[in-house]
Amino acid sequence: MMGVREAVEQAIFVAVGAAALTRERAEAIVDDLVRRGQLGEDEGRLTVDHLMDRVRQAGGGGAAGLVGKIEGGMQGLLRDFGIAQRDDLADVDQRISDLEHRIRLLEESSGAAPAAPGPDAG
Repeated sequence: MMGVREAVEQAIFVAVGAAALTRERAEAIVDDLVRRGQLGEDEGRLTVDHLMDRVRQAGGGGAAGLVGKIEGGMQGLLRDFGIAQRDDLADVDQRISDLEHRIRLLEESSGAAPAAPGPDAG
């Protein structure tokens, strides 16, 4: 398992793209992580410096290959951090809708009074 700093670097690299990563953008992202307490200040500075080194090493054409390689492993990394993907959320939303429909059908067939709709209904 990679360290937290390495995982954060990879996540930032993919989020903004190696070719488009500027020191300002990297610092803004890392500053947000520091404010949330997910990185220490010193660790944040090291992360930005290391990211900028990686961008310089990647160079022009190599950046796209590097981003592709990082994106390939990103799904597992985000799951390790507990970050749900858009498809995961859509799947959960569909499952909730299906369950709500099944509950309504059961209530109708049993003659029970329908449950009050949730706060998001409407």
